[in-house]
Amino acid sequence: MKGILLVNMGGAESLKGTKFFLSKMFMDNNILPLPYPFRFLLSKMISSFRYKKSWEKYKLIGGTPIIESTKNLCNLLNRKLGEKYIVNEAFSYSQPLIKEAIDTFDSNGINDIIVIPLYPQSSFTTTKSIKDDIDKALLKNKNIKIKFIDEFYSNPKFVVFWTLLINNHISKEKLNKPLLLFSAHSIPEYLIEKGDKYNISVENSAKLIANNCNLNYKVSYQSKMGRMKWIGPDTVDTLNLLSDNNYKEIIIIPISFVSENLETLYDLDKIIVPDAIKDLKFNHISRVNIDDTNKIFIDMLADICNQI
Repeated sequence: MKGILLVNMGGAESLKGTKFFLSKMFMDNNILPLPYPFRFLLSKMISSFRYKKSWEKYKLIGGTPIIESTKNLCNLLNRKLGEKYIVNEAFSYSQPLIKEAIDTFDSNGINDIIVIPLYPQSSFTTTKSIKDDIDKALLKNKNIKIKFIDEFYSNPKFVVFWTLLINNHISKEKLNKPLLLFSAHSIPEYLIEKGDKYNISVENSAKLIANNCNLNYKVSYQSKMGRMKWIGPDTVDTLNLLSDNNYKEIIIIPISFVSENLETLYDLDKIIVPDAIKDLKFNHISRVNIDDTNKIFIDMLADICNQI
């Protein structure tokens, strides 16, 4: 029997959980690349100062949907794959953590595991972070064999998955030929200088989907934090530019996510899109929702597992 481990970021389901989530995130060397003592102190400070304000945002979306969404995805994939596989979930910054999930497989005698980070485009901040946690877990579980999936944005079924979501959205909203604005989560620019190819993957991913839809597109980035320089162009700045250039129909595609989360339900749905409706000269702007239980997406994950 093989194990499948689907790994996502995690999120906050309570005030206490928000503090835990932030503390774990800022202890990650791929998020905060500082020597351990400084990272430890900063993670405690940041989580202590931010957790109440962050939880207020989570409350507006009913807490994170990522935990339940990932569990549902595991159940659907397990049903699709059948009895030869056991599919479990793990999270980088919420429980069950990656090491706990690996230990669970080990205690159940499963030592052949496929790890799939639920990030279509690989980045140091996501995929590499998960790989590092897997490597640490294997220090005490040396009998376990891991097959690791780096990214899947170019998988034909992933392209079809987004194409159908976009076309259904266009039909529902009765649009003509909208511009597709692919909005990805930004990362600090210094990571690109260190060799992170995330921006290239995002650009390639957007091009594949837009070409399949036969629509014009732009790529932008959202949800940056802090004062350091992050990759752009920023989604809000891009919307302003599109409005100034008389684009009339815009739909936003959260291309770097496979489940709804704070960045889609709060940043896009409660801030970015409403502000654009109020302040800019579009005839239409809306956001394509993510259907993470979509049959094509499940089929894609099953294909990845069966082909290894």
